[in-house]
Amino acid sequence: MRIFLVWTLFSGGWAVTGPTHVMAKQGSSLAVSCSYKPGYELYSKYWCRPRFLWFCFTYIAHTNGSEVTVTQDGVSIRDNHMARSFTVTLSGVTPSDAGWYSCGLSKTLWFNLWHNIEVIVSAGKAGLGTKQGHAMEPVTVLGTGRPQPGEHRGSQSGNKLLAGTETCWRLPWCKSG
Repeated sequence: MRIFLVWTLFSGGWAVTGPTHVMAKQGSSLAVSCSYKPGYELYSKYWCRPRFLWFCFTYIAHTNGSEVTVTQDGVSIRDNHMARSFTVTLSGVTPSDAGWYSCGLSKTLWFNLWHNIEVIVSAGKAGLGTKQGHAMEPVTVLGTGRPQPGEHRGSQSGNKLLAGTETCWRLPWCKSG
């Protein structure tokens, strides 16, 4: 029985990966990229808000296993089999979009594989911000968006994830690759 429980919990462990935290300014668009291991290319991919025990009962957007872009209520999802990743784009982000989401793939009824992501929405208008009177330019950094030990997670406004890289504004917590 114990072996079955361990196998159930970890059989697809880490099959879906992505950032842990992403940020967007209110009114902007947010693109989040999640990757998956080989062998899952033809499975349906989804984006949802988990409810009870991190399970999703309805999907905000989902594919049917193809690479066709699907758009539902301002949220689009597109799978790229060659890159083994799918990208979810939220348009016109609002404060109500903040919270925890799951990007995942549907295996069977109760054995989906997923990765949890926190979406943080900052106040202000979308677009380039300023820091001490200078326009901030976006820089690309590699990583998951997680701050390293000792880094400050405070004012992380204006970043988004796309295709496995993090685009963020030049702030103290943001490191270029």
